Amino acid sequence: MAILGLVSGPTFAEAVNKGPALNLPRKLGERIEKPKAFSEQSPDTNSMVEWQAILKEQMAWQQQRVFENLRRQLRISDEEWTVIKPRLQAVYDLVHPQPQMGPGNARPTTEIEQRSRDLRELLRDEKAPADQIKAKLTAYRAAREKTAQELIRARQSLRLLVTLRQEAVLVLNGLLD
Repeated sequence: MAILGLVSGPTFAEAVNKGPALNLPRKLGERIEKPKAFSEQSPDTNSMVEWQAILKEQMAWQQQRVFENLRRQLRISDEEWTVIKPRLQAVYDLVHPQPQMGPGNARPTTEIEQRSRDLRELLRDEKAPADQIKAKLTAYRAAREKTAQELIRARQSLRLLVTLRQEAVLVLNGLLD
């Protein structure tokens, strides 16, 4: 009987490797399945551009799912959603900045990332002068403080529009404090 089970179904390893079905939009699913794996592709420009496009689509799809889930949890009407969504998006973008994409992550996407990169590059030089390190560190701290203040303002703006129950949902989801 155990032999019959082994012959008739996929192996445990096959089931684990496939993982759970993600219910992706058909077009995105096809684009993801098209290449066998990115690591098997040649690292030419076209495959890198295609891979970046796929990653961007995946992130957009994931963010759309997050917002659909939040909207369902918040139990709000279409009219309320049109008002709340831009403020929710502003908070979300500050709490979850989009990761860098590109060869070698060449371009920082936020001021914090740029200041962090500047400081890291300076620290690679063992002979970097203390005054330069202090200046870069001060710039990095200022960028972090600026972003923290932007997040405080964005959260206050969102908090003005939601009920106490909705605020609790957003706190549990890490968007409000």
